Amino acid sequence: MTTPTPLHAGSHSPSVLIVDDDEYVYGALEAALRGLRVHLLTARTAAEGEALALQHRPALAIVDVGLPDRNGYRLTADLRRSPSLTGMRILILTGQSPDEAAARDSGANGLILKPFRLHHFLDLVREQLGSREHDQERLPAVLARGA
Repeated sequence: MTTPTPLHAGSHSPSVLIVDDDEYVYGALEAALRGLRVHLLTARTAAEGEALALQHRPALAIVDVGLPDRNGYRLTADLRRSPSLTGMRILILTGQSPDEAAARDSGANGLILKPFRLHHFLDLVREQLGSREHDQERLPAVLARGA
C-alpha cells in the first residue's frame, strides 16, 4: 500500500484515490493531478484501494478496470456498498472497449477512455470534485478517446 501523498494540499483539500497497477498510467494521472489542490492517495490493487478508501474516505476515486486482484467494476460496486463512502465520486478508467452498462450498474459517476486528453480529464475531475451531493444520480459521463 502506498503512503498518501499531498500534492499542494491544504488542510481542506479533497482527497483523490488512484487505483491502477500500470506504472505509466499511474505516473500520468499523478502528473495530471499535480496542478489541482488535492491530497493524492494511490493503490496498485483493488484490495489496497478499498482499504485506503475506507480509511481516508476520499472525495473521488479513479479506478482502472484491469486490476490484478479484482476488476474495477467489481471494486466500484463493493465501494458503493459501504455506508461510509456514500458521498465518494468514482470514475472508471479503461483502455478496453467501454462497458457503459457495467459502469452504470457498478455505481460509477463516469467512464474515462484511455488515451485521453489532459484538459478533458482535468475538467471531469474538477466537475466530480465540485458535485459531491449524496443523492445525485449516478450515470456515467463518458470521456471519449482523444475527445
